[in-house]
This record gives sequence, C-alpha cells and structure tokens, in this order.
Amino acid sequence: MSEQKVAMVHLTIDGRPVAVPKGTTVWQAARGIGIEIPIFCYHDRMPPLGACRMCLVEIEKMPKLVTACTQEAGEDMVVRTQSERVRQGQQGILEFLLVNHPLDCPICDKGGECPLQDNTLKFGPGQSRFIETKRMFRKHIRMGPVLVLDRERCILCWRCVRFGEILAGDDALKGFERGYHSQIGTPFTEPVNSKFIGNTIEICPVGALTSATYRFRARPWDNRQSQSVCPHCGCGCAMQLNVRGNDLVRTRPREHPEVNDIWLCDKGFFGYEFVTSAERVTTPLVRREGALREASWEDALDRVARSLRAAPPERIGVMGGARTTNEDNYLLLRLFRGIVGTNHIDFRTETAHPQPAARAPWGLDISIADVERADAIVLAGCDLTEEYPIIWLRVKKAIDRGVPLIIVNPWALEIARWARHSLVHRWGAEGLLLDALAGLVAPEAAAGAAQVPADQIRAAAAAVAGARRPLVLVGRTALERPDGLEILDAVDRLRAACGGAGLGLLRGRGNSGGAQALGLLPDMLPGYRPLSDAAARSAVESVWGRRVPTIPGQTVRGMCEAARAERLEALYVVGADPATDYPDAGAWAEARRRIGFLAVHELFLTRTAASADVVLPVLSFAEKTGTVCNIEGRIQRQDQARLGPGLARPDSFIFSQIASRLGTTLASASWEDVFAEIARVIPGWGEGARLAAPRPPLEVRPAPGAAAGPAGPAVPSVAPRDPEDGTLTLLTGTRLFNRGQMALRCPGVRNQAGEPFVALHPADASRLGVSDGAACEVRSPRGALRLAARIWPGLRPGQAYVPRGYDAAPVNTLEDEQGPVAVTVRALVAAAAAG
Repeated sequence: MSEQKVAMVHLTIDGRPVAVPKGTTVWQAARGIGIEIPIFCYHDRMPPLGACRMCLVEIEKMPKLVTACTQEAGEDMVVRTQSERVRQGQQGILEFLLVNHPLDCPICDKGGECPLQDNTLKFGPGQSRFIETKRMFRKHIRMGPVLVLDRERCILCWRCVRFGEILAGDDALKGFERGYHSQIGTPFTEPVNSKFIGNTIEICPVGALTSATYRFRARPWDNRQSQSVCPHCGCGCAMQLNVRGNDLVRTRPREHPEVNDIWLCDKGFFGYEFVTSAERVTTPLVRREGALREASWEDALDRVARSLRAAPPERIGVMGGARTTNEDNYLLLRLFRGIVGTNHIDFRTETAHPQPAARAPWGLDISIADVERADAIVLAGCDLTEEYPIIWLRVKKAIDRGVPLIIVNPWALEIARWARHSLVHRWGAEGLLLDALAGLVAPEAAAGAAQVPADQIRAAAAAVAGARRPLVLVGRTALERPDGLEILDAVDRLRAACGGAGLGLLRGRGNSGGAQALGLLPDMLPGYRPLSDAAARSAVESVWGRRVPTIPGQTVRGMCEAARAERLEALYVVGADPATDYPDAGAWAEARRRIGFLAVHELFLTRTAASADVVLPVLSFAEKTGTVCNIEGRIQRQDQARLGPGLARPDSFIFSQIASRLGTTLASASWEDVFAEIARVIPGWGEGARLAAPRPPLEVRPAPGAAAGPAGPAVPSVAPRDPEDGTLTLLTGTRLFNRGQMALRCPGVRNQAGEPFVALHPADASRLGVSDGAACEVRSPRGALRLAARIWPGLRPGQAYVPRGYDAAPVNTLEDEQGPVAVTVRALVAAAAAG
C-alpha cells in the first residue's frame, strides 16, 4: 500500500517562502529555515503551551501578536519575526521576567549556558526600569539528595512540571499558589520522588533547578567534553562527560534518537562519582601471610601467571565481562580460550539458572526507539523503571498514543497506574498467565492458581489479541529460576498467538550485550556462533592462530559446583562481584574456600576482591577509549575523558602482560587494532552497527499438562503452591539506585536508595504481628537478615519481597542456588518481649 500523501501548507516568514506539512507550528517552520525565535516554555519533546509568551510574532491580518510555538502554520500566512512590534513585545516579556529575577549570574550554575542570559543579550532591553525591591525567597531549598531549587530564579515556564506529567509519568514536581506567589515544589514539601529528575535540571531554561552534585564545581568553559556511554544498565545511553582538570564533575545526555533520545535516568545523571571515589583500588594487591598487601605490577602479574601455569586448563575458570569494553572482552577471550585453553567462561554472575544462550539470547529484537511503535506491550517479570528506566520513557510514549500496557508481575509496579491491565499474581503463575493471554488457558482456570480475577485476565487477553504489532518484554524475575525455560516456552506461545510478536529479554547490565556478542559464554564463540559449529571454530582459529577447545565449559553455577567438588583450582574474575551478586552467598563462600587461587580485576575492594589472592586495579569507563554493545546490539564508542588514579591500568594491558608471561603475545597495540581484529572475526562489526542477537525460529511447545476443552485448556498440572507451615515465598527485585558496586560509591545515587526493607502483604503482617517500620528478622534455611518492615498491599498474601543491592543487607544471604526459598519473618521487638 502506498504511503498517504502529506498535505503541505505554504507561508512566508520574514520574506522567505516556505512549505511545511500541515500541522507544523510557525516556530517549527521558522526553525526549519534557520530563523531564530526565542523561547522559554516550549520544548520540542512536549506539546506547546504558550506560557512564557517569549516567542511572539506578527502575522498579517491578525490584530495582536501571537505565540509562534502554539500557532499552526496556515496557507498563505505572512509572518514577521523581527518587526518593531515583535521587538517591543519580546523586550517587554523579558523585562517582566527580569523584574524579580535576582541576576546572580556570577554564582549561578547556569551561567554560561543559560537561555535567559542569551535571550536577554539578543532580544532584551539594555537596562531595567524596575527600581523597587525584588521578590525574595529563602535561599535555597534542597528538594532531595540531588535537586536544589532557587525559587527566585524561576520564570514559571512549567517545563519541569510538564516533563514529569507528560514524559516520565511520575508527577514529581507541581506548581503551587497563584499569581505573584506561584512557585514550583513537591506535594507537602516532601523530597522529590523521581527517577528522571536530572532531566528537569537539563531542560530548565534558568538556574532555578540545579544539581547538588555539580553545584558550584565548575563553569561550562572550564569543562572538557568527551562522548561516552552510560556504564550502568544495558540500555547504553549516549552521554557526555564533563571534566575539569582531571575531575569528572558531571554527566549530561548526548542525543541519540535510536537509544535514549535526549534523556538520561538519574543513575546516568548522578552515577559518575564512583570514578573519583577515594575507595578506588590504586595499586596491585597480593595476599601475603593471610592479608592483602600492596605490591608492584611485576610481582602481581608474576603471581597470576605462575598460578595459571600451575593449573590444568580444565580447572581454570573465568567470570565477568559485563563492565569491560568489547576490546577488553575480546582480549580476555583470546587469553583464556585461545592461550590458556579453557571454555569455563561466563559473564552471567547474577543468576544460578541461565538459559542456553542459543535458545534465549539477551536483548531486544527491535531498536529501543521502536518500542514506542508497538500497538500492545506485555511486560512480564520486569520492574521497568527500576531496571531499564529509559525504555519506560518509550513505553510511556506508546501509552500516550492509546497503546495498552499489560503487566504480569508478582508485585505491583510503580508504573501500574499507567497500565491498561496489571496482573499482580502469586509467584510461579507467570507461565499460566501468559498462556491465558494467548488464549490457551481459560481465564477461569488460571484465576485461582494465579490469584488474579478472571475478568482481568479476560480483558488483558482481549487487548493483546487485537494487536498487529505487539511486543513482549520479559525480565529476570520471570526467567532466572529453575523453570525459566518453561516460562520462555509460554512466551513463545504468546508470541505465536499474536502472529509473531517482537521480543525483548531484559537482563544484564553495562556491557552484557558486548560480553554476549563476543562469546564470553561456555558454549558460544564471537558473533553469537555456537562452539559446536566447526566452521565457526575454524574461522576464529584462522585469526587467532590457535586451536579452540571444543568441549563446552561450565556456567557460573557450574564453576561454583566444580569448586566445591575441588575440580576448579584457579578463578579469574573481571569486573564482577559474585560474592554479592550470585544468588546464594553460602554456596559462593564454600566455593571460594576451595579455590586455590583467585585473581580479580576491580575498581573497588568488593566482597569478592577482599577474598582474592591478587587484586589488579583497572581503569573505569571514563579513563579509557573503547566500544560497548547495548541490549539491542548497538556498538557505541566511549572516549577517554580523564587519567586513571595511581597505578591503575587498562584491562588490555593486564591481559597482554599475562600473555607475555605465558610465552606468547596478544595483538593489542591500541583499541583500534583490537576493534579491527574483532571485525575480522564477526561479520558486520563496526562502530554504530547494530548486531542484535539472532533468535532461533519461533517454535511452539505445548504447555505441560494442558488439555483442550470447550472453554479452553484446563490448568496445567504444575501450578504454583504456597509454602507450608506459615512461611512466605521470598521475592527479590532490582532497585535502580542501589544496584552495583559503582552505584554504591556515588552519594548522589546511593542517597536516593533509602534503607533496606522487607515488604509484606497487610494480611501477612497482621498474622505475624508486624507493624510498618518494625525491625524484623527474615530467615531462610540459608541465612538471616535484620530489616525494617514495609506493609505493601501491592503483594499477594504468602509472599515477602526483599530488594537486591543493599550492601548492608545482601539478599543473597537468604537465597538458594537450587531455587526459590521460603522465609520466616518475625518482629524483633515482639520476640524480645516474649523472651
């Protein structure tokens, strides 16, 4: 079908003819031909408002000046943007705005990049006629850990308020009072609650909203700017690093239409302070007489090489790679698979139940930008604003177009109010509900086991059935468990029922996409090719000049089991912390006790590094140039912005030095050389290219135990069950502001995380005698934690939720690598009184 012809309108702006699509505003038309019309309230990512009146223009046959941002261009319209009437109108508006503006530019963080400064210089009066006392407010208001408000600078453009209302959907800031007393604030003056508040600082046209982490630290002209990529989650948002001297002082979004557009989440905005943290490891550490002691690089590398030579290849394992560049990961693979000769390589340190990479590769089938173009979205087992907040902004745009969002999750998500249907279910019912959405299980049959009303399931299924471009997004809550493959089968049945819906498996962090693409997996080669593919092995061997071992290696869990069985002698960990992340602290601790040698590449002395025999200090993302891959397989470059601290070295330097001590060399003269070699191994590899993980053909496997009937299939034989003896099923989830060792070293991020807690349904809390905020002991067969209770109706009865990532309360203390655990919760005050 041919594309519909776009209707055009023709107008004249300052004597210049222009043709634009119908619906274009005068301001947009003028910008299209390079004519500047000043603005404050208008932002091209939000609908026009016309609040500031700065964009006044003169249009023939209209009696008054009109706002160009709201006026739609019309046929034969004649517009003047620089007439005397317009000049007087713009000067008048600026004069009114400056009546109460403090003009404290010398101490304002916005100075030098301030639209109010620029517009005043270009379009404003030369001096003010106002001689009375200006309006004054108390200086300044701290609106939360990272946001500072100077009310007297605010010009009430409403950009910050509308960003929260329209784009983020969190209503973080609001306007209060009226007229002369109008001001921006939060309800009841509570700390701002948002995961995107950094964007309001970025779009504020004056210095009313400023960053607490950047305040008074630098002027724009003092900063060097480098392009980079956010190192935290797998979205790979384009960002700009600002460095003064050798101090990284702030990060800003860098426009990338296909990824983050012009936005960052707050972890991207404020999660940079770890780079200059005093806790950085700055010199090699070697264990001597039971303690880690400072050593030279020669001593540390000699110790590593001796230990690797002493162990048979099949008794050497490698974990990590999600925080290093593609080039570093490639050299890591060459060193251990090509030179050392082991296939025990896995970057997935956060799961004990990984799916086969060829069956369930991580990532998106489509670009992040295409998410907003779906016409129905199913979100299963993924807390989107906590795990991939930038993708939420795309989903929100789809919702604003009327696209239904269907959430399937065992607890109520923050974004549930925007969902058409939110199916909060009992843990274990994900597959059942997905089959019900596909029409393979009758809603009435699924309702009882899932504890979700049948009418909700039926309505959600109808919303999915009517879609032509549906998208299914699945997270780690649904997949990283013993029955993860069964859940994936249910996902495939739903996709097939929708005519082949798009799929996104949203897991991993940082450069997990690059680690996957480069083959940091026990059974995969670079380029998503299986180790069993003889032709693929031959292609890699021809570049490496070495044989590739053919027997698949062990996953992270397999390596832990091998260590406990004393079949793993040496472990090499690169930018990972399995002691904190692996979902069974006891199992990891036992494995570590039986590993003869542990070497760790790290920025900080993490739990894993603290138990190592050798700790090798490395550079952060801001201190080296290289590339990374995001969850859509997009290859992006990050540039070195500063020098590293102390004796920290690039990962590539370490790999090359170890290879040299093992009697060979690695071709690593520069990151460009390594990048070029990767392109010889992986077809299509190149900066800016998108190499999404190939999905296997959609294969529909029947639901286990399902039997067709007139009203649809019956309940599968495997149904979720509640724990016995009054215990609760433990649920764990990711939280944006406390995930990862890097975030813990960023005060601007860490201070937004709050304190660790255990969430209980009101019925369970009442039964257990636990009040909101009470100190509790949460105990599983694996261990115990002391946590504050939070009463949360967003859970189903019989479940307890404990978030991941709190350093003082590691939830993996409670977890079991074998599968889900049941916990007991008791109030410590009540227990003490009874004792």
